[in-house]
Amino acid sequence: MIASYLQQPISELPLLFFDVETTGLDIRAGHRICEIAMLRYEHGNEAGSLNTLINPERELDPQAAQINGLRPEDLYQAPRFAEIAPHVITLNQNAVRIAHNLPFDESFLNMELTQAGYPPLTGPALDTLELARRLGMRRGSLSLKALATNLDLPVPTHRAMEDVLTLQALFHRLVNEMAHIGVVTLGDALRFARGLLPGQPEPEVPAPLAAALANGATLRIIYTSNSSPQPIERRIRPIELTVEPNGPSVRAFCYLRNDIRNFSLAKISAYLPDTEEDATL
Repeated sequence: MIASYLQQPISELPLLFFDVETTGLDIRAGHRICEIAMLRYEHGNEAGSLNTLINPERELDPQAAQINGLRPEDLYQAPRFAEIAPHVITLNQNAVRIAHNLPFDESFLNMELTQAGYPPLTGPALDTLELARRLGMRRGSLSLKALATNLDLPVPTHRAMEDVLTLQALFHRLVNEMAHIGVVTLGDALRFARGLLPGQPEPEVPAPLAAALANGATLRIIYTSNSSPQPIERRIRPIELTVEPNGPSVRAFCYLRNDIRNFSLAKISAYLPDTEEDATL
């Protein structure tokens, strides 16, 4: 990504708001997307959209059906994800992706793209949940519904396009709030999502962690968690460095928990190389 792109005001960049509904919450259990909505905006105007049910080729979990109100018969005649994948790729081109609880939606979206024979989406993305947390919007839950209610925005319904419209309204509110503290450009917003204000220096990073972040490599750490005073070895794939109230942390995929976790650097007592043989485990 060229530096000038990062220096542009967020409102001047192509923005892609998206939301997915899924057959269940656990991607590891084979759950899939059953509805997707996307809205692309350029210079404040709608420049493309997608709103469709998806045949997930599997059953809906009863809990998911209860939340989104979808029925199996609603999905049988819907297109399979592979049929709409090219449209997803086109809408994403050169855009900043925006979602609420981004890791959840994007993990399902990239899984579907990979299964359809396409590469995962790349490029800058912003999570409205994380931005709201950084802005101190802690009055109860940070769910999309709770934030919409507290901010007098359209209330989402757990249907993809309705949730996207709420997401869009929330994002614009967050952009205005961030502008008051000097967070204006895309680069500012990406750093703010990691806990850094404009002009605040990046924290120092141990060399093994810096190398893993730069190369997308895995490594092993000796970590002492709050739940267990006994240090244990964790295998992680670092994603990004963040600054939390308790100091610098690394956001990483944890192979022990099979999930994305934050690890405080102060609680990491050692960094160990992850061999090529280990990486296949």
